[in-house]
Amino acid sequence: MERTMIRAERLTAIETYLYQAAGGRRATEIAARFGVHRSTVYRDIQSLGEAGSPIWEDNGRFGVLKDRYLTTVRVNLHEALALYLAARLLSAHSDEHSPHVVSALEKLAGAMPESIGEHINRTAAVADKRRPDPEHIRVLETLTGAWSERRQVRLTYHNPQTGETTERNVDPYFIEPSPVGYACYVIGYDHLRKDIREFKVERIERATLLETAFKTRDGFDPYEFLEHSWGIMGGDEVVDVALRFSEKVSYRVRESDWPGVVDVTDEPDGGCRLRLRVKHTLEMKPWIRRWGPDCEVLAPEALRQEIAEDMIEAGRVYESKAI
Repeated sequence: MERTMIRAERLTAIETYLYQAAGGRRATEIAARFGVHRSTVYRDIQSLGEAGSPIWEDNGRFGVLKDRYLTTVRVNLHEALALYLAARLLSAHSDEHSPHVVSALEKLAGAMPESIGEHINRTAAVADKRRPDPEHIRVLETLTGAWSERRQVRLTYHNPQTGETTERNVDPYFIEPSPVGYACYVIGYDHLRKDIREFKVERIERATLLETAFKTRDGFDPYEFLEHSWGIMGGDEVVDVALRFSEKVSYRVRESDWPGVVDVTDEPDGGCRLRLRVKHTLEMKPWIRRWGPDCEVLAPEALRQEIAEDMIEAGRVYESKAI
């Protein structure tokens, strides 16, 4: 019995080991990793295949077909709640129909306690009614494959600000949802601009998976790149921002942990002062504007002037137009 359990654990570990390798593993690698003979590896791989695991073999390398792979996850009630909340956020973030979102939610619902699974199923039903965009799905599928397999992708990208459409090869390092506008971005090395760039998936007209493999340049870390970012605009430069909030909204400011917060200090009038360090202020400007007169930009001066001008222009709109 003990020996059977050990083999069962090894089979699971081998399956995970193969799944994590984009280009597959040789039998010698697997044998060395798990301390068994190559003949044992071949028997284990055969057993995995017979059990339904989507194993592939090519020129002596073994791997798992990721688009056909389904893991079994066991969660407790509180972990189930965490997954439910994640599912609700996923649904809220997806403003277009995606069969993958619907399928993922339905599978998650089937693994949840009935009382929670019912709500995830209803969330899936709402997502299933959204407007379809087959080309967007094809682009995202291609990007996912390129990211997973570490292969370059050829993008046809449209910039609505300039009206320019360009062709470029990109090494996709990361795919990141933006909290602004329910958009999704691919971050990677742009061979056209010779630098790290962020590309909005909705602006990619066509994506073609290339055979060229890539390695991450200069130890690029997407989490470091996005640290202190208000959305998806990363980089090296960090800007110090200071904001003052009125007493009317200060409790709402204190309730949340905003990106890049350094500290929150009380003001004598009951308001508060918020200090942040962020990469770029462009993405946080809509958030500042939504507070209206209850938020004053103290620093940097350039941001203060921009917001002041925006507020003046907004006031003119309401002064000049009668309802």
